[in-house]
Amino acid sequence: MAGGIFVFFYRARLKFLSVLQGENERIEVEINLLEKGLKEKKETLALLPERRKRLSLLFSISQNLIELIDTSEIYDYIINTLGDLFPDSDSILFFVFEKDKDSLSLSCSLKRKEMVIKEKEGDILDKWVLRHNCSLLIDDLTRDFRFDYTHSHSYTQRKSRSFVASPISVGDKVLGVMRAESQNVSNFSLEDSRILRNICDLAAVVIERGNLLHYAKDLAIKDSLTSLFLRDYFFERLDEELKRCSERNSNLGLLMLDIDDFKMVNDQYGHVVGDSVLKKLAKILNGKAGEPGNLIARYGGEEFIIYVVECDKDKILKIGEDIRLATEEAELTFRRKKIKFTVSLGAVVSQPDERDVNKLTEKVDKALYKAKREGKNRICFAG
Repeated sequence: MAGGIFVFFYRARLKFLSVLQGENERIEVEINLLEKGLKEKKETLALLPERRKRLSLLFSISQNLIELIDTSEIYDYIINTLGDLFPDSDSILFFVFEKDKDSLSLSCSLKRKEMVIKEKEGDILDKWVLRHNCSLLIDDLTRDFRFDYTHSHSYTQRKSRSFVASPISVGDKVLGVMRAESQNVSNFSLEDSRILRNICDLAAVVIERGNLLHYAKDLAIKDSLTSLFLRDYFFERLDEELKRCSERNSNLGLLMLDIDDFKMVNDQYGHVVGDSVLKKLAKILNGKAGEPGNLIARYGGEEFIIYVVECDKDKILKIGEDIRLATEEAELTFRRKKIKFTVSLGAVVSQPDERDVNKLTEKVDKALYKAKREGKNRICFAG
C-alpha cells in the first residue's frame, strides 16, 4: 500500500511540475512579447523627433513651392533643396518628360565635382523609373541584378555606385524624374528614398498647376490654329518695344504679309486645306523670324505680322525675302495634288523717336498692298 501511495504522489508531482513548466513558458512568452513591444515603442519614440523634423521640412517645402509658378523657378528650388538634404551626393539631376517626343530631357542639375553629364535624355535608371512610375534605391549598381552597369553612363563616365531616384508624377501621368547619385556605396537610405518621393509628389502638383496656368495663358494670347500670338497681345508688346527702342536709340523692323489668293485655295480645296496652308506658313515664319526678342502674330484671316528687334532696312528685307522664298518653295499634298502658295509682304523700320503704333502699322499696311498691286509674291519697303 505504501508503494501505491508513493506512485500516486510521484505522478501528482510530475503533473504539478508539468503544469508549472507550462505556466512558466507562457509567462516567459508574455514577457518576451512585452519586451518586444517596449523595444518597438522605444524605437518609435526615438524616431519621433526625426519624423517631426521631416514633417516640418516637408511643410516648409510645400509652402515655398506653392508660391512658385514659373517652371524654371520650381526646378531650381527643388534641385537646391535636394542639394541641402543630400549633402553627400555627387550630383542631382532633374529630367523633364517630353510627351510629344516620348523621351526624357535633362532640365537642370547640381554637380559638386568636376564632371560631365552626357546622358541628356536620361540613363537606364531614369528610364526604369519612368517606365515603372516608382522610386528606385540602389546601394551598389555593380551588384544590382536589375541593371547592366556597363550600360550606365553614370557608372562608366562618373563611377557612380549608389542612387536614389523618384518619378515626379500625378497619378499615372509622369512629368519627370529626379535622381541623386554618389560614387560611394550605400550612400542613400530608405528614409532618403521616402523623403525624395514626398518632395517629388509635392513638386508634381505644383508643376502641373504651373503647366495648366501656362496653358490657360496661352489660350488667352495665342491663336489655336497656328499657335502664333493674337493681334491684341502683339500690339501691346509692340507698344512696349517701341518705348524701349526710344530709350535705347535703336530701330525696330515690322513685317506684314498676306497669303496671295487665299480665297481661291479655300474655294477649290476646302477649309481643311486652307487651315493646313495657314499652319504651314506659321511654321515657316517661326523658322525664319522666330529669334529671341522677335514676335510673330496672326493679324487676322490670312494676314500675319512680325516685329524684329535691333533691326535695320537690310535685315528686315532679308528676313522678308527669306520668308517669301521659303513659302514659294513649300508645298502641300492633297488627294495626290501638289498645292503651292505665295505671300506678299510689306516692310518698314521704325525710327528711334517713333512711338505711335497706329502710324507704324499704317505704313507697313500700305507697303503690303503696294506689293499686292504690283503683282503679288514680292516684298515692298515703306521708306
